[in-house]
Amino acid sequence: MKTTNNRLLRPMILALAFFLATPAVMASGYGYGYGYKKSNTILDKLVQIDGAQAVVAAALVVDEAGALTFSLAEILGDKNAEVILLAPGNAAFEKLLGLDPGTLNGLTIEEVKDALPTLLPPGVGAEEVAQILLKHVSLPKKASLWTASELALLLKGSIEVADESEFAVGVGATGVQVNYETTIIRANVTARNGVIHFIDTVIVDDLL
Repeated sequence: MKTTNNRLLRPMILALAFFLATPAVMASGYGYGYGYKKSNTILDKLVQIDGAQAVVAAALVVDEAGALTFSLAEILGDKNAEVILLAPGNAAFEKLLGLDPGTLNGLTIEEVKDALPTLLPPGVGAEEVAQILLKHVSLPKKASLWTASELALLLKGSIEVADESEFAVGVGATGVQVNYETTIIRANVTARNGVIHFIDTVIVDDLL
């Protein structure tokens, strides 16, 4: 019995050790989160961060086009929702769109929203952007640090997102990774309606 318990506890202890050793500092523009009031929603927090304009703008483009039967922005701003957001930063969108680093920083959300349709590859419109964003939103029964933290996802080994895809969560060469190639660069930013994990890559999963 003792051997069995040790086998079960060892991976948990290793995961916890990794979690505690992971630096809490992110790249410039994301050094926020814990200082915000927890009464703020995920949307409230995103609009205050220079470095998150692109993900908000993309959600607004999708909403204005009516590409989904519901509003992504409303879900992110719903105080009663339970949301885990894998939020690509501006740098992730710049990499996807082939823009120079820093191009989107300093712009307003409205400016990025207006520019986004012209920056998308030919044949990619609001419908495709909607399908991409659904891969970044998870709607569990409960999204708290007990159930939705980086450590919780790591111990579970996966995350199910809004389009019903299930992505592996594990430790890679660059840290905790989602879908084997996307790294969480700032974890556990709590909000009234869930948890934000900032990631370094837009997850397209063969959509582009």
